[in-house]
Amino acid sequence: MASFGTSAPIFRSFAPRLSKDFFTCRQCLQNRSFATSPFQKRTTSLPFVRNNSRINAFIPSLKKKNGIVANIKSLSTAAASAEQGAGKAKSSFPEVSNKAVAYWLLGSAASVFGIVIFGGLTRLTESGLSITEWRPVTGSLPPMSDEDWESEFAKYRASPEFQLLNPHMNLSEFKSIYYMEWIHRLWGRFVGLSFVIPAVYFVAKKKVSKPMAWRLGGIAGLIGFQGFIGWWMVKSGLKDDLFAPGSHPRVSQYRLTAHLAAAFTCYVAMLWNGLAILRSHRLLKDPEAGIKLLDSLRDPKLKIFRRSVAGLALLVFTTAMSGALVAGLDAGLIYNEFPWMGTGLTPPKSELFDERYSRLSDRSDLWWRNMLENPSLVQLDHRILAMTTFSSVMALWAYTRGSPTMRRLLPAAARKGVHGVVAFTFCQVALGISTLLYLVPTHLASTHQAGSLFLLTWVLVLGSRIWHPSRTYKLLQMAAKAQNQQLSRSAANAASKL
Repeated sequence: MASFGTSAPIFRSFAPRLSKDFFTCRQCLQNRSFATSPFQKRTTSLPFVRNNSRINAFIPSLKKKNGIVANIKSLSTAAASAEQGAGKAKSSFPEVSNKAVAYWLLGSAASVFGIVIFGGLTRLTESGLSITEWRPVTGSLPPMSDEDWESEFAKYRASPEFQLLNPHMNLSEFKSIYYMEWIHRLWGRFVGLSFVIPAVYFVAKKKVSKPMAWRLGGIAGLIGFQGFIGWWMVKSGLKDDLFAPGSHPRVSQYRLTAHLAAAFTCYVAMLWNGLAILRSHRLLKDPEAGIKLLDSLRDPKLKIFRRSVAGLALLVFTTAMSGALVAGLDAGLIYNEFPWMGTGLTPPKSELFDERYSRLSDRSDLWWRNMLENPSLVQLDHRILAMTTFSSVMALWAYTRGSPTMRRLLPAAARKGVHGVVAFTFCQVALGISTLLYLVPTHLASTHQAGSLFLLTWVLVLGSRIWHPSRTYKLLQMAAKAQNQQLSRSAANAASKL
């Protein structure tokens, strides 16, 4: 007690400094030093034990006191909590997805583009019904022996397509159509695996933003559903009770359209999100310039243009789906002339709305069944939608060229995008007319299908250039604010040194 009493004045002399500095972590001292002079920054950012030799002499005795030990333990706990919080922040999803994710999405979109074209070739060569079973795992390998080929050929001989369309087909001819469908299915498996596995990796490694993680999950689910739709479509051509008795064996035009629509939707989702990530990175390189660009796109006078581009994308999609109905009904093999259909611009009304397609006694389904099942009306609908798309594109081009407001507000990249849409529209119209006039040859029909996807692609590229991403805009504002604060702090430090 006596020795402690003699040390009390010394403790009291150091009490103010201990209460201010000793029980404050180094990070807090460093943060506080930004508001002090350069001299104070140099002294307070270092541990006080290096600045005061008298306190260094008393550290061993201070650690023996219960109160001091408790405070040191609380300091350790606070430091551990800070490290845990920093680790948690580090493991959270980023605000902007990595560029690698964008390139992977665009690569996946290219793979989907390829399988759509190859699927069209499979249908045009009448190869889609050659594999009569759906085996997602074991079906990855083709027949490996003569016995396996004979077994597969026997299954095909039992199908309506062989009995009604190919009764004289031999094994060699069967192998050619079998390999077409097998490659198509194998490509579908590759699309699924090449998307799902990297998606899991990117999400696990926190390479994507949280909204993008949900979108990737949705696209993965759609790819899996697409495989089911594909088999559901093929199944409709393997049973003669699913199409009209005595008719040409074919898959249901409804299921074919659903299969193509799901593929187009996958493609659009991959392409749009890939372009959005790259655009966000491009804008964030220079926040001030990015804010200026997006502010110009927020002009109310551009709202009509943006909505027109969105409507055009929907119109191109709808026209492509009507083309799937044409393909499913082989409606391109009638009225192979343009712009006439027989003796006039349209066939007779009695042919367009034929009562034979109605299945109800009150004929209430007459109009919609003819629109979806009557080849004559289906082809006319496709022609009308195609010419409407062409007229809409030309009207949009005229609006961008003739309106002084559009010439002033529309970015140069968007103007180039409009020119690209116009060019692909002309190509697509020429391909469509040529396919019709030449009785749907395989190479022209496949190119025409590819042209529809190219046109939709360029409309989406145009849309990505004039769209206003609200989330990216907020990130740009935060980045610009942080940049300005850093510049102000640097200027203040430079001024204080002077």
